[in-house]
Amino acid sequence: MTCLSIKHLGVVNKLLVLQIKMDESKGYLLDQQVTIELLLKEFGPDSANGVRTPTSDECNLEDEDVQKILPEKSAKNDPSVNSFQSMVGSLLWIARCTRPDICFAVHKATRQTHKPTTKDWKTAKRIMRC
Repeated sequence: MTCLSIKHLGVVNKLLVLQIKMDESKGYLLDQQVTIELLLKEFGPDSANGVRTPTSDECNLEDEDVQKILPEKSAKNDPSVNSFQSMVGSLLWIARCTRPDICFAVHKATRQTHKPTTKDWKTAKRIMRC
């Protein structure tokens, strides 16, 4: 049997891109501000109006434009399957760790990651504005 030595490195303050703060009265506080800012920088507009809810009735509308399937690859800022998968993967990580309030909307956006439509892209973009 192998013995491992353990070394105390002090109070943890960062783990897997999570900022961890210890507050004596409240306990541990988790923060993903850096991850969210990187996601917005990569996929979001420079300035966008925030929304109060991550999903809306507009996300349920059906017309031929929203049923258009995204291309496999495209220019840097244009929607594509790869960029959609990257965006919703990041949203899943954020929802799982620190934002359970957006879980339902993220789940709704990830139902068709193999063939996302324009509607799915708009749903994911709205979640980022929340």
